[in-house]
Amino acid sequence: MNKSRFQFAVVCAALVFGAASLHAQATRTWVSGVGDDANPCSRTAPCKTFAGAISKTAEGGEIDPLDPGGYGTLTITKAITIDGGTGEGWASVLNAGGVAGFNVNVTGGTFVNTAVVIVRNVSFNGASQSPSGAGTHGINYIRAANLIVENCVFENQGTTGITETLATTGTLNVDNCFFDNTNTGMLVTTSSGFSAAHVDNCRFNALATGINTSVNCAVTVRNCNFAQTTSANGAVRAAPGATINVSNSTFASNTTGANVAGGVIRLSNNDFFNNATGVAGTAESANNNRFRGNTTDGTTTNVIVVK
Repeated sequence: MNKSRFQFAVVCAALVFGAASLHAQATRTWVSGVGDDANPCSRTAPCKTFAGAISKTAEGGEIDPLDPGGYGTLTITKAITIDGGTGEGWASVLNAGGVAGFNVNVTGGTFVNTAVVIVRNVSFNGASQSPSGAGTHGINYIRAANLIVENCVFENQGTTGITETLATTGTLNVDNCFFDNTNTGMLVTTSSGFSAAHVDNCRFNALATGINTSVNCAVTVRNCNFAQTTSANGAVRAAPGATINVSNSTFASNTTGANVAGGVIRLSNNDFFNNATGVAGTAESANNNRFRGNTTDGTTTNVIVVK
């Protein structure tokens, strides 16, 4: 190859590489209240919304806010982490007007069958007392192998804080979250496969229903507080085909604490205080739950073996 041809080849290769680099997805991207979705979403040129950043973020990557702001609704179709607290503080999603905050529906990518989605340090406000109408769900979990939700706030949602309505098997982990002034805190169900949820150290306040279920699901609840749920569905409700295990939690001032509505509820080391009905139906017990000040304590059967 003569010198001119060699130089031409080098120039072409550089152009191709440069074009590819322009379209490359970063493992970490950034958003800012003063950003622009036309930017590459780098730290020095952040995007403005989560929706603007996700197409520029690699599968398995992470989106982080640089400053407090409202970063908009989002559809998640690949393994990713959204962390509202990694930058300088706080990320909010306002989902008024009949929409969901985040839709999690992983339908593509290398890890489509094993995708893990992590949502951390985000506030979801459905604005239920707004003239524009309430948002539907804070997070609508449709498909992913595992959805992990940590340190989030779900408030003023018209339907649910988190809905797990899977069309296949999946697992939801919810840790250190608040559910306030929302119709139902969490709904766990599936149309096929098996749906599991693990809820730890969460607060459910001023809701119609705390945790509701449907068929083919199992929910484990630990170290949670349920207060002032107003519907007969109760703070926790086990439908036929559902099992709910509850330990080290408090049920106070609810219309119904635990509602055994055809499924199974297992209770260990819980407090039921000042409810209209502590337990509706018959719950399984380890004979270590405490009842006081309820209009009706309800019925338990001590069939859980203590060893």
